[in-house]
Amino acid sequence: MDDLIEVCAGKRYKIAMERHVAKQFKKADIKEQARCLKWMKFFADDGFDFLDNEKLKSEGRFATGNKAGTRVTVWAFKAWQLRVYGGLVGDIFVATGIDTSKKQNAADRSALESAARRLDDYAQGRK
Repeated sequence: MDDLIEVCAGKRYKIAMERHVAKQFKKADIKEQARCLKWMKFFADDGFDFLDNEKLKSEGRFATGNKAGTRVTVWAFKAWQLRVYGGLVGDIFVATGIDTSKKQNAADRSALESAARRLDDYAQGRK
């Protein structure tokens, strides 16, 4: 997990992004960044306790593509048009995908599947 960029650390969790996610995140609208970071800090301190589906939403369980048929839950931090996708690996939320121009309520399935596949590398200790 050396290639991750730590965003914040709280009492319960750490939040980290893959480099490509962090790079796109920095290019997102500054207000959306601030709102999303606020939700991430709440999550780092309190976990799922105080975030509703408008802030942090489970997008479902997706196949990781490994031979074991593993499925992982992909979560999305949401702030208007910005979505940051990832999941928990131990006590670290690893952000493996991002959508900076969300135009509809439904998440882009291919982005969610990609986030799940990338998350598997961290869950299996390959990154």
